[in-house]
Amino acid sequence: MKSENNSQVRVRFAPSPTGHLHIGSLRTALFNWLFARHNGGTFLVRIEDTDAVRSKKEYEDSLMQSLLWSGIMSDEPLMHQHARLSVYQAVADQLIAAGHAYKCYCSEEELQKKRERVIARSDTYQYDRTCRTLEPAAVSAGKPYVIRFKVQIDEVDFVFKDLIKHEVTIPAGQIDDFVILRSDGTVTYNFAVVVDDHEMAITHIIRGEEHLFNTPKQILLYQALGHVVPLFAHIPLILGPSGQKLSKRDGATSVVEYKKEGYLAAALCNYLVRLGWAHGDQELFSQQEMIQYFSLEHIHASGAKFDIEKLKWLNGCYIKKLTVEDILHHFTVDLEKDFVAVTSDWTPAQRAAWIMLYQDRVSTLKELYDYVLRVYFLPVSYDWENLRKLIAKDAVIILQLLQQELTHLEFEKIKINEKVKAFCKSHDYKMSDITQLLRFAITGSLSGPSVFEMMALLGKQEIHKRISLVIAEM
Repeated sequence: MKSENNSQVRVRFAPSPTGHLHIGSLRTALFNWLFARHNGGTFLVRIEDTDAVRSKKEYEDSLMQSLLWSGIMSDEPLMHQHARLSVYQAVADQLIAAGHAYKCYCSEEELQKKRERVIARSDTYQYDRTCRTLEPAAVSAGKPYVIRFKVQIDEVDFVFKDLIKHEVTIPAGQIDDFVILRSDGTVTYNFAVVVDDHEMAITHIIRGEEHLFNTPKQILLYQALGHVVPLFAHIPLILGPSGQKLSKRDGATSVVEYKKEGYLAAALCNYLVRLGWAHGDQELFSQQEMIQYFSLEHIHASGAKFDIEKLKWLNGCYIKKLTVEDILHHFTVDLEKDFVAVTSDWTPAQRAAWIMLYQDRVSTLKELYDYVLRVYFLPVSYDWENLRKLIAKDAVIILQLLQQELTHLEFEKIKINEKVKAFCKSHDYKMSDITQLLRFAITGSLSGPSVFEMMALLGKQEIHKRISLVIAEM
């Protein structure tokens, strides 16, 4: 598309500070940011905070922190809609003066009665334009009013071009004379975004497809104001596993929660960019690769299914690449847990060894943190019933004999391995059964990394204590 090569590309992400940033919104921000970077353009953030009741500073701060954590930052200062009410009023007055808008004095009670009558006929309600030709002299002084846009469409259908959906058709009959300013002076969404996007010189509006039905209204406003209409690109929805709207159970939660669960920002962005966009069969992308390859042409027109297991796999791939120092940093900053303080009696080498032992086995940083500390602290309880199903009945005797064999052994991984292997051979036991028994005694779990590495890291004294505890309890 030639439009993507425009060096003057300017796009925006416009969240409302009424809650934390969710992954669907993060994907929208990411697509806008990548599009701007790919085309050498500008990415902006606008805070749509005209809802004085629901908009909160704490949510705005959370939104901006989530974007910063994701590596997405505005190239220019933020715009806040709440500070621009006088601007919207002035533009609305301009539309009235030009004959493109009018004052509507219908009360909410009157409108509700009209809705009820239309619904009773099983018809779709639209404002009946009662006040469109009303003379000002016919209205009592001081009567409250809203300002409506005068929709003038000659065709049966309203057709517009979309960079993702291609040609979109909306029946003209579904577009009534919509309100642009309420009676209390507050602005409506469709009006505010047109005024703001024009002032911000936005060239491309990339947003979720839930805004498709807003687009005709906004195009009509652009035309009435004599502005150049920006190009539109509506991103398909993120769907649940069975094709339904994504729910919290399926993963529609906030970016803050994903951060606290131990997902890496780079992995989450990598996953989200592949939800509805592709570059061949490539799955793993560096940020630079995403910028290099991203284009609207390769965004799919249909919805993309969210797969939490694939996200976990991808996150695990990124965790494998981290250094120990990186992981400790993420523990502190993302999980808000001081791993060093909790393991204060470990040396840095021990700490690093334990992290690297589990690093390749986890899908989140939270799992890594929990797994290492689960081994660090002596297990509070053991799953005896599960244990008895899986290992020999003479487990106590085996452990007692093993403990004697290990008493005078130098605790080094290879030496422990050789000693246990010799023990199995001389007593006719399977190596897998004995390592499983040892792992249970040491960690309380029947699965995990190399039991010999764990034994060497914990040391002879700690291993003796844990095996003795299991012997006493069995």
